[in-house]
Amino acid sequence: MYAIIQGPSEKVARGELTVERLTKSAELEKRLSQSVQNLSTKLLDLAASSWRMLKERPEVTQAIARDPFTSEVKADAATAELLILLLHACDRVAAATFVAALPTQAASGLRNSFMAGLVGSAVSTFVRTACPDEDAEEQEETQADLLHLYNTRALQYGFFPLGSTNTAENEALFKLAGIRLAEALECPDNAEIISRGVEIVMTSLVALREQLPLQETFGQLIAGML
Repeated sequence: MYAIIQGPSEKVARGELTVERLTKSAELEKRLSQSVQNLSTKLLDLAASSWRMLKERPEVTQAIARDPFTSEVKADAATAELLILLLHACDRVAAATFVAALPTQAASGLRNSFMAGLVGSAVSTFVRTACPDEDAEEQEETQADLLHLYNTRALQYGFFPLGSTNTAENEALFKLAGIRLAEALECPDNAEIISRGVEIVMTSLVALREQLPLQETFGQLIAGML
């Protein structure tokens, strides 16, 4: 029930919406925006650096050299796949972290707000960087295509465990991500490229866990909800 303000001498709220909650909500939105921008930038950098490591593998270098006219397209496609995987991993970690610290409804709301902002920020920045010659309408269409791909991959990856300290338990997801990278390079049946892709996937996820401020960010957002 929303607040009813009857006069300056009345309490601001009689229901759930109080000045304190409004202030906390505004602070949380600001904190979300700052956290999203910071993490989005770091994810884009990690995806780009992961692609640079992958393209240095001889098998990948040879695959790109076969058709140099499509090298940029392949690079963008592979980087997009890596970014999508990292975003999905963030979602999995966020969901588990928030639900362990907050009531179910609050955890779900925070996760949805955080991931909507993170995915939107990362996708729009990626498209602006990868497609600088597109006009605004074309970039909007490209963003929609990439968001659709993100949702598709999230469904596919969601069937497999992620986050176990036992690498073997995560192997199916790593393999699928490696296949997606090989497909982006137009070498879907190349076992060596898939294997190199799996190695890069594992390396990038370790970097996500150890080098990016995930837990710090989530801790700040949770604190803003309490």
